[in-house]
Amino acid sequence: MKQILILWFFTFTSFVKADLTPYLKYSLSGSGSFYPYFTHNPEKPGIFPETVEAILSHAEIRGENLLLPAKRTNAYLEQQQIDFDIISPDWLNDEQKKDPRYIYSEPILSIREYIVTHPSHPPALTLTGKKVGTVRGYYYHDDNLFHRVDFASERELLLALKLKRIDYIIIGDLPAQYWSEQLGVAFIFNQLHSEGMLAFRLLAKHKKLLKPLNQAIAALKQAGEFERIERQYTSTLPLNKNTPVNHALVN
Repeated sequence: MKQILILWFFTFTSFVKADLTPYLKYSLSGSGSFYPYFTHNPEKPGIFPETVEAILSHAEIRGENLLLPAKRTNAYLEQQQIDFDIISPDWLNDEQKKDPRYIYSEPILSIREYIVTHPSHPPALTLTGKKVGTVRGYYYHDDNLFHRVDFASERELLLALKLKRIDYIIIGDLPAQYWSEQLGVAFIFNQLHSEGMLAFRLLAKHKKLLKPLNQAIAALKQAGEFERIERQYTSTLPLNKNTPVNHALVN
């Protein structure tokens, strides 16, 4: 009888602890072709899933990653059907950055987006008034200045450039390198469009979780864990030597 009571006590304690552990839903899949940040490979899921899982585990927070397209991710976050995503505030315009519904974690990883063109295309000194290839559902801090031509993914952006359906696209440097190799697309990084740091964009109602998340980010950053995760995906990417020296872009 005593053994049964002890077993019941530990089982009950485990259930209570699990019930009290914070539980967050999120989405990291982007366009679905956001390699190497998200890969659809369970054994090697991508920079985002591995990074987020490491942070949540260190912060003792349970999480569930929902596979959603980018546009639906934004809608789910607005409707509070998910609790956070991962984003660079530099992708947002000033009004979006001040949205009181969200709070941001400490920075995690750097990320860069470029204006990408055909190799022979002259420098893109401004995007104002131009048609620019973008990914449906993605944020661009200055998309009020140009005409968005939305495509389903980074892969489709590179294909559109290859087929000369569009002269300018905005794309991250790592997805550009990966898909150019896969599709045989020649391009240049014409100008830098945005450069910033990725962070958790969390519903403001979870403010109490910001401290353990930031503590986890600091500890993992200090341990070099984020660099290790990123390196295992970027070490196999082809090198593109056409990164511009002059990053100036005038709008």
